[in-house]
Amino acid sequence: MAFLEIKNLRKRFGDNEVLKGIDFSMEKGEVISVIGSSGGGKTTFLRCLNFLEKADEGEFFIENTLLFDAKALYTDTEIREKRLSFGLVFQSFHLFPQYTTLQNVLIPLNLRTFEREGVKRLPFRKRRVAKAEITERNRQKAMEILKSVGLESKINEYPCHLSGGQCQRVAIARALALSPSILCFDEPTSALDPELTGEVLRVIKELKNEGRTMIIVTHEMEFARFVSDRVVFMADGVIEESGTPSEVFDNPKSPKTKAFLASYQESF
Repeated sequence: MAFLEIKNLRKRFGDNEVLKGIDFSMEKGEVISVIGSSGGGKTTFLRCLNFLEKADEGEFFIENTLLFDAKALYTDTEIREKRLSFGLVFQSFHLFPQYTTLQNVLIPLNLRTFEREGVKRLPFRKRRVAKAEITERNRQKAMEILKSVGLESKINEYPCHLSGGQCQRVAIARALALSPSILCFDEPTSALDPELTGEVLRVIKELKNEGRTMIIVTHEMEFARFVSDRVVFMADGVIEESGTPSEVFDNPKSPKTKAFLASYQESF
């Protein structure tokens, strides 16, 4: 079985069925770009994977282990644990404006580590010591990750003093800090000016070179061609076409894929 296997994923909002039976799989270290027109289900697909929406039907498997079954009931604690398999980088950063770059990465990392190591169950004095030790350990990890995305000189800056590209790189660092099995991007450059887009795309390319497993929803067609092992075209809540970048961009089979790519080319 593939590293990630999704079977019959369906999601409705009232009478509107947004995802209509998605079957999807990917291998470890693979980079898949998901393209398509707005309203085709791409963002809902990512939100279901990250447990921000609960799918109405379907199953997820990671390394042949059942991670999610829509028929099952999960506690909030179980959902938080399952969510850690995926890291999601949003379109609009979602940084905490009252915290510095370092704190934006460190705080969620600390909260996760405190929970995992049972800090709340310790007596008060031991809890204080444990929190201090964990925070220092995590601070070093956060610093290393911020350095890897080129932000070591911005660790004490607040989001209001950062460019859009820098804010998005903080968001990527925050996602990486929790060590997800699969890193997901939802239009990571759509909120950026064109001149800032390149710095974020360079970071994603570096992550690919490190062997990260990634799903990237994007409207950057040339980037999708360049960075992807496989491209998936979604339309009307289904996967309309899937293949290598050359197969999808140079020799699309589906009329819907052809129409989408022709429309994209006409806009430039």
